[in-house]
Amino acid sequence: MAKKETPCQCKKGTHVLLVEGKNDCHVIRMLCKEHQLSESLFCIYECGGDDYVLPELELRIQSDLQLRPKVIGIVLDADMPEDKPDIMVRWQQLSDKLEKYGYTLPVQPDKQGTIHSNVGKYPRIGIWLMPNNQDTGMLEDFLKKLALPDTLATAQSCVKCAYRRKVTHFKEAHLSKAEIYTYLAWQDEPGKPFGIAITAHTLQPNTEIAHLFTNWLNRLFSE
Repeated sequence: MAKKETPCQCKKGTHVLLVEGKNDCHVIRMLCKEHQLSESLFCIYECGGDDYVLPELELRIQSDLQLRPKVIGIVLDADMPEDKPDIMVRWQQLSDKLEKYGYTLPVQPDKQGTIHSNVGKYPRIGIWLMPNNQDTGMLEDFLKKLALPDTLATAQSCVKCAYRRKVTHFKEAHLSKAEIYTYLAWQDEPGKPFGIAITAHTLQPNTEIAHLFTNWLNRLFSE
């Protein structure tokens, strides 16, 4: 019997979303469920880290025509380089990679999520840079926009206090991770995984950014 693919390991498919890791996959799946996007709209492949997303993209673009996806979506953090992150560094990286196949990305990411029509026999491409296609950041910055503002503000204050007292050990680049995990530690039950926190509405799935994101998915894979 053939081994069944896990929800985050779509190796074949005509409509594929490439993401960095399992957290991204579970967040997206739960947001789609909350917003009633059909599971058949697209499948997700988690690449095992940001360094592996662009190689996987090239692999799919270059695959045999009968196996090549018709639509590929890409979700990447805009958090590089680590010492001085800049969303335009990530955008240029994507632009340079896709230019080889005839794609011409706009000068800046579309605030509502970028969608580029197919080029010849190459797939239609969609790009979402976390958190919001405008700011430097990562998945956790996106999730902070789903958090209850007052509770998040208190969590941020506590993290800042701990940082000032030098009892923390996280990198400065991971501040958002520390803040969202602190926020989740105060919920019932403490420390829910991101996807379950969305289902439980500990992280609110009906915020503006959540709708922008799922609208982008719907436009990319439906049209």
